[in-house]
Amino acid sequence: MAYKDSGNIIFKILKYYYVDDLSQAEIASKLNISRVAVSRYISRAKGEGLIEHKINYPKNFSFERNEELEKEFIKKYGLKECIIVSSKASLTETLIELSNELEKLFGKIIRDHTIIGVGWGTTLDKIIEYIDIREKKNVKVLPLVGGYGRVFDNIHSNNIARILAKKFNGISYMVHIPAILDTKEIKESILKDSAAKEIYRLAKRVEVALLCMSDLSKESTLYKKKQLDEEDIYYLKGLGVIGDINFVFLDREGNFVPNEISDRQTMLFPTEQMKTTNYVVGVAIGERKVEIIRAVLKGKLINILMTDEETAKLVTDKETAKLVTG
Repeated sequence: MAYKDSGNIIFKILKYYYVDDLSQAEIASKLNISRVAVSRYISRAKGEGLIEHKINYPKNFSFERNEELEKEFIKKYGLKECIIVSSKASLTETLIELSNELEKLFGKIIRDHTIIGVGWGTTLDKIIEYIDIREKKNVKVLPLVGGYGRVFDNIHSNNIARILAKKFNGISYMVHIPAILDTKEIKESILKDSAAKEIYRLAKRVEVALLCMSDLSKESTLYKKKQLDEEDIYYLKGLGVIGDINFVFLDREGNFVPNEISDRQTMLFPTEQMKTTNYVVGVAIGERKVEIIRAVLKGKLINILMTDEETAKLVTDKETAKLVTG
């Protein structure tokens, strides 16, 4: 990235600060600029993604977790496991905590030749970016949702599958079928293709699924990636849809809601399979995700929940409020 206004000064500052371990005052003196300017350059670099931080935690390292709340979720919703990390000051810190816990979870449930299925979304993309798989396995990683056009978009399921497989030293597959077709007839025609049939056969063998959840709003990935427009959102809400898990639209009870959009979808991992797969890990954080988390839990579509403490408390608070009001 070029900085015409400041040449390479920003990169000099980063080297002096992070590599040479100079103080901001020492850098200011060395470059004949103010200390405030140095601080602003560093902040700018952080904001524009020029700095990457990696901490090599020991394998037995454990962040603070709310074990009492985890037990409450496990008992209430019949989960195999619940992972609730402490909520940090920044989203990145919280996602890094989740990625570390996911690495430990994988250590318990992933074996050689395990077939892992992955969804898509910003949260999943970041967690897979941050995760450090130290115990390599000969795994296969399969996207569980069709594409939306740009294969190399970071949040695309193909890309997430590729990165996770690489970190395991395993192999990944690619799904070239669009998530939504123009008509139901086109969908039915494509599903007769031998390559499509092979992907569906492999999806049925998934033993561990890693999925994200989202609400039905303009902040959702589906809207931002132009898979849904305002008219679609209005239509789905009218049917009682409150959000989705892996592009499967649900009502408040966690039931799939039949709709015209889903009729045109290449649904690789339907709710019936979510309920029978050995390990289905649902990852979601933030107030926007509270209703869909509750729906997914009530529908028993996941058996492992990963979230942060603030979100988990909102889930329980809203459940309590509903019981009190009636």
